[in-house]
Amino acid sequence: MRFIKKALIGLLTFLSLSLVILPFIAVYDLGNQFTLLTYAFSVCLILTVVPKVRYSLPLLAAAWLIVLYRIFPYGTAFSFDWLLRFWLDLHRAFQEILSGEVGYITELAAVTLIVSWVLFLAILPIAYQRFFLIYATMIGYLLTVVIFNRFDLTWHLIGIFLCALASSLIQRSAFQSSQMIAPWFAVMLLIGGLAVTAVYLPQTSLRDQLAARSTPIRTNLNQLGFYQFIEEHGTPSGSRTGFSENDRQLGGPLLDDATILFEAQQETPHYWRVESKDFYSGKGWISTSREEARLEAEGITIADQSYQQAYLENESVRVQFQNHGDYVPLPYGRSTLSLENGARGFQISDAIQRVDLIDPLPDTTLTFDWDHPDFAAENLQNLPLIYPDSPIDYIQLPDSLPQRVRDLAAEITADSNSLFDQVTAVESYLKDPLVFRYSKTDAVVPAEEQDYVDQFLFESQVGYCDNFSTAMVVLLRSLEIPARWAKGFSPGSPVTENGITTYTIRNLNAHSWVEVYFDGYGWVPFEPTPSFQNPDRPVLTQESTSSEETPTASSETTPTSNTETESSETTTSSSATAAVTNDVWLTEELKQTLRNGFFGGLAILGLGLLFYFRHSFFRIHLWLICRFNKQPLVAAYPLFLRQTTKVLYRNEAEPLIDYAQRLEAFYPLFHGDFIRLTQQYEAYLYSQEQPAGQEAFLKQVAAQISQLKKLN
Repeated sequence: MRFIKKALIGLLTFLSLSLVILPFIAVYDLGNQFTLLTYAFSVCLILTVVPKVRYSLPLLAAAWLIVLYRIFPYGTAFSFDWLLRFWLDLHRAFQEILSGEVGYITELAAVTLIVSWVLFLAILPIAYQRFFLIYATMIGYLLTVVIFNRFDLTWHLIGIFLCALASSLIQRSAFQSSQMIAPWFAVMLLIGGLAVTAVYLPQTSLRDQLAARSTPIRTNLNQLGFYQFIEEHGTPSGSRTGFSENDRQLGGPLLDDATILFEAQQETPHYWRVESKDFYSGKGWISTSREEARLEAEGITIADQSYQQAYLENESVRVQFQNHGDYVPLPYGRSTLSLENGARGFQISDAIQRVDLIDPLPDTTLTFDWDHPDFAAENLQNLPLIYPDSPIDYIQLPDSLPQRVRDLAAEITADSNSLFDQVTAVESYLKDPLVFRYSKTDAVVPAEEQDYVDQFLFESQVGYCDNFSTAMVVLLRSLEIPARWAKGFSPGSPVTENGITTYTIRNLNAHSWVEVYFDGYGWVPFEPTPSFQNPDRPVLTQESTSSEETPTASSETTPTSNTETESSETTTSSSATAAVTNDVWLTEELKQTLRNGFFGGLAILGLGLLFYFRHSFFRIHLWLICRFNKQPLVAAYPLFLRQTTKVLYRNEAEPLIDYAQRLEAFYPLFHGDFIRLTQQYEAYLYSQEQPAGQEAFLKQVAAQISQLKKLN
């Protein structure tokens, strides 16, 4: 009978694990569906046939190794050599993560953690009958899937709830004691509440609040490379951060990619501009420039020809490319370029101010003298609206743009009296954290009939740089202000050695922002993405000590291709600069993540302590009874009886003394003490006389009951 109950619990555990594994595979395109399901079934079977974990541990370890071998075969047979190589690779992977050599979770480490987690989810319910923790964890995971992926998992949740219900009924033998009804019902009610919440929560406003509060956690996972691994391990379908050529279709979540593109030795941080695009289709951006690019073999000078002011200080910059395409990222201002090695020359498109390398090699190096532009806000505040002398229409908008977008632009700038005030009003509106939320993981793809900007402004209000920059350009053009979409990279991560500062620019530094035309100053950059600040953005002199002067690097992006090397099939994206802080790396987002991790760790520690001392709770209760109750026997005996009936069932009609005798027949460790305690309790019920000096005897019986619970 006991084996049948164990087998049924094992089967229910496998069914519930399958209901969790299948959505996990579907969400992340993980693949290996048959392998993981077979592994889960094998683990459940082993724990059912060999219920003691200390005996089944070798078989479980073998199943653990076999599934990892199937995923990472290394092209060799399953042998000691494979095991040694796997262990060395796994050790190296975790060492690199802990030492900071890599900023993401490697594929090997992530798969190992996932396979181990399935093992843990199987051991607790089958070997230890800890149903509440496991089923609550499963439903909690599906809850996150429903919230952040909008999947319909109603039947999965119902199935897991039924598995939890059936497992509890099997363990408790269908309410053998009325005393067990209340705690059992409370547990089932809580699990059922989680399931109902998972089904109906996405239909309420609470969903957005939960998503907003959990954004730092998911952002940190993205920066560590967790989502990138998931996308790489399955069928590639997501978009990665990085510079792209194709921006026709924007939208959807982004996966951070830490591949290094180039390194620059310089003194002053700045945005690395690559190009601009002018035509907004309602879905993305296209460049309508038809000029023929000119070729230059050696040195060239690049500058915005409409900038007519004096330049500020000059500095020299040296750039060394690594995993890079043809484009040359440059700062705002005037740059005189010369090649050191690795390419035959330059190709220049003046209209969009783009420079490409001709036949670049992986180790191409160039240097340039950079003259800083003067974009002081005082000089721009009173400039009139004048259109650039260009055949390109910089106020173009699609006819299908919803009217409410134009109405919103007019509402935002209703109190603005100048061109500069209108631009900054729109910029400030988009930066408002009470209205919009920055997230690369929660951004959505608009429906076929939806306008990209309209959907962002009025529905999701969640996105990353492409959402904010495109929205600002469209809002400004609604006011007939000439604006265009610019893309490139944020300053990158600086490291100073021997007095030389080197900035490392990665794929995750790809970024998009806004350029607005001001007469005499040309195309001036603005930054609408929340918590990001462009060092070249116009600022007032009296604000020169504000957070806009010394920004910190952060990351941002736009959809890119399925592989790191196919940049021509991707979209822009990236990082920009966050608010100033005493430590460049300690951003507000990271601080929030650390706080969440700290309190989460305290909560886990607290739960662990409660679980570890669970057998001592009733003894603590007994100590309180003996300390503060004048009749300890009367209060303690029902407490003892509740503990023993968890081990040996008692019918309500069974006399107490008969139950005590039956209990001691099954468990001789009491040595007659429980029978004697029962006799004293019954004597009190009839005579109302309580024996004196019972505290020591009660503690002795409590110790015996604790030993009994540990045996079971």
